[in-house]
Amino acid sequence: MTKLSQTRYGVRGLTCNRCLVSALEAVRALPGLRRVAMSLVPSGESLLTVTPSDVATGSELRALLGSVGFELTLRRHEQLPSDLIKPPSEQQAPRPSHP
Repeated sequence: MTKLSQTRYGVRGLTCNRCLVSALEAVRALPGLRRVAMSLVPSGESLLTVTPSDVATGSELRALLGSVGFELTLRRHEQLPSDLIKPPSEQQAPRPSHP
């Protein structure tokens, strides 16, 4: 079974679903990412997970998210079996909420 790399980052500055969608769209625009997921923690550090992380380096992600107003911090890096990871065509983007 193939092992893929997964890296988790903390993201500060996300305060609403619009922020989440903006950050996700920016990260998903990077070529070669198999999976991108993000959870929103409005008053804290949200979680960004990318697979494989060797395509987009932390510095590239940090610069990209910084350009749209968010701060990136590294949390952890791990190996996953490839059958646990959905291809982009099977992922769903969150829907923005309207205030």
